[in-house]
Amino acid sequence: MNEQYAELITTFPLFKGFTANGAKRLLAAGQVKEQSTADVLLKEGDKADFVLLVLTGALEVFVERESQHLVLTEAGPGTILGELAVLCGIPRSASVKAKEKAVVLEWSDEAFRTLLLRDPSLSQRIFREALRTLIDKERSLIDSLIKAEGAST
Repeated sequence: MNEQYAELITTFPLFKGFTANGAKRLLAAGQVKEQSTADVLLKEGDKADFVLLVLTGALEVFVERESQHLVLTEAGPGTILGELAVLCGIPRSASVKAKEKAVVLEWSDEAFRTLLLRDPSLSQRIFREALRTLIDKERSLIDSLIKAEGAST
């Protein structure tokens, strides 16, 4: 089964140029886990001690505020989740649950850091994606503030 996941990983944009052997190293550093619909994989506020790579299926990233379930985004195959909390040593900023059956690759905090230290190209790719995500969130927040300000005037 890992052969199949190794081939799949090489098709993800984040891992463009990776060989099957490179993808096998990623798999060997972590643990493949199957998730059922509605399984909670990350919980807001929890200690960040692992990172996830979505292999198949769809996950929902959400927060609970004032008794409301607010969906922030959907994460599909090729998406890495939880990396910023692990790298910054901060609690999880959102929860993640399986929107449908899914398979994820879970790297422990230590394994993830080791992967980044041993592969500067991978580090650059992951940091670039993490920063893009933060910038997109900032733009979305600014747009929301502008809309809210326009509605109140």
